[in-house]
Order: sequence, then C-alpha cells, then structure tokens
Amino acid sequence: MQNFTYNSDVTEDMEGKIIKMIFSGYLTLQNARQIKETLQNQVGDYKKVVLMARDVTGIDVTFLQIVESFRKTGEEAGKQVSVLMDLPYDLKTLMA
Repeated sequence: MQNFTYNSDVTEDMEGKIIKMIFSGYLTLQNARQIKETLQNQVGDYKKVVLMARDVTGIDVTFLQIVESFRKTGEEAGKQVSVLMDLPYDLKTLMA
C-alpha cells in the first residue's frame, strides 16, 4: 500500500489559533479514509486552517473532494480555510 504523510504546525495570532495541515505522498482513494479521519481529528478550536499538499507522489479527485468538503464545512462553522497545492509540473498540468 502506498502511503501519505501528515504533519501539522500550530501557531497563534491576534485572531486566534492557526493550524497548517501538510499532506504529502499518495493523496488518493486508497488513503481517503485515513486522510478524512486526520482532517476530522485535527479541527479543534482553530480560527484559521491552512491545508497544504506538497511533495505529492500521486493525487486524484477523491482527495480534492475531501478537501473541498472540509473547506465548505469549515467556512460554515466560521473558520477561515485556505488550500495550497504545491504540485510537481506534470500533476499541475493534469489538474489544470
């Protein structure tokens, strides 16, 4: 099974806590359940959430759907959610 990795960084500013959630590796259907659980377990009381994908080996529409759902749900709960995708050229071209 090809895996993904997850790291987080928590900071705080005048508006509240900020979490940067960084996903790498295989962001695909085979890891969808674990990615979704990771997102759900880290929501907490953060005012700002930054979802970042970098050092991506594989990505598919499942990951994008999970991220979009998380973004919408977070914004409905009053959180500021941003998504940053640092993809290799071939994946960036495919996504476009």
